Amino acid sequence: MIRDLTELMARRNWSQTQVARAIGKSPTVINQYLHGKYPGDMASLERDIAALIKREADKEKGKRLTVAFVRTYTATRCLEVIRLAHLDCDINVIFGDAGMGKTMIMRQYALENPGAILLEADPGYTARVVLEEICARLGLNRRGNMHELSDGIIGALRDSGRVLLIDEAENLPLRALEVIRRIHDKAGIGVVLAGMPRLIINLKGKRGELKQLYSRVGFALALGDVLPRQDIDEIAASVLDDAQDPAVGEALFTASRGNARRLFKLLRGVHRHSQLNGVPVNAGAVRKFSEMLIN
Repeated sequence: MIRDLTELMARRNWSQTQVARAIGKSPTVINQYLHGKYPGDMASLERDIAALIKREADKEKGKRLTVAFVRTYTATRCLEVIRLAHLDCDINVIFGDAGMGKTMIMRQYALENPGAILLEADPGYTARVVLEEICARLGLNRRGNMHELSDGIIGALRDSGRVLLIDEAENLPLRALEVIRRIHDKAGIGVVLAGMPRLIINLKGKRGELKQLYSRVGFALALGDVLPRQDIDEIAASVLDDAQDPAVGEALFTASRGNARRLFKLLRGVHRHSQLNGVPVNAGAVRKFSEMLIN
């Protein structure tokens, strides 16, 4: 057992402290054990160590799947809308339910186009936070009042041919949206806002107070709440070879309900089950794991 633990520590590059933390013991106990001097309940300690070794072996055996971007029909449409905003310096919008792949698509465009500035908004974003985040991306000073920050950004972006991408834009308050409109107008850059369906409602304003912003939207691509079967099949096949089996593909589409995020969870679950048990993925395993997902 000591040799097994030593080999695990070498593979993981773990210290005695990390082993101790993993099994709820003190580093002193682990040190004593490794030197054959532990005076306590040896049987109990070795049960804990054996459980740790098995758990880590299972992790190594069932590696998590790596999810990569797939240029599906939906992704291609979204990338085209982003590209049009970039080339024509328009404001375009992409909206749809959670799990439609919006975030991955925005990140992919930014990866392929170094001139893109990508922000991923959260509920705490205010107009000033938006300005500070853009300044950070541009290497500008984030001190000063909002007018100074805005003018600095506009000066840096004017005639730059760049594009501003904002994901989860439904989290932006009215004033932040107005700040973005001003940057678009003054700097002449493209803007793409992506988010949940309520983004469209927010862009109109409750009393039409954002009419100047909404009227500038060139294209608004509605993704809905279900991806096409072809998209689901392509994504699944890119991650899991067994997904090319028609029965498995059918089960994945049905269980995922056309949602990419739900599909990734299913793929990871059935892949781990397959690796740990040494059996191929089948439709039954997909249906079994789908019952454990939150609806």
